[in-house]
Amino acid sequence: MSGGGAGGETTPFALRRRLRSGFRRYARAGVLRLPPDRCGVYALWLPSAALPGVRECLYVGKSESCVRRRLLDHLGDEPNPALRRALRDLGGLAEFSVAYTESAEETDALETSVIREWRPLANRNKL
Repeated sequence: MSGGGAGGETTPFALRRRLRSGFRRYARAGVLRLPPDRCGVYALWLPSAALPGVRECLYVGKSESCVRRRLLDHLGDEPNPALRRALRDLGGLAEFSVAYTESAEETDALETSVIREWRPLANRNKL
């Protein structure tokens, strides 16, 4: 993998690390601060019910054209039942993180590997 955005490492490990940091409150205002027209992988996080101060990955998604637009889509009429339920019930606590990529192939590879490794609740239908 060669991407990852400005100012950072671009290895698969670095991209995964980027998804595990840089958390922002998942709200429209925060998403709108993202750069437009960047492809990448994003993760939605909720606080762990069992471990205070720990986040659990709820969902991992991708966009091969605009991560910002895709995250805004989830704030609207969400078709994924598990994700819709979690965002409805705990949406005020949700956070997101993003790792930008340089190509569709890199985006697909990162999303697939992260979903397989982290097994997010709302991605179980993609496994």
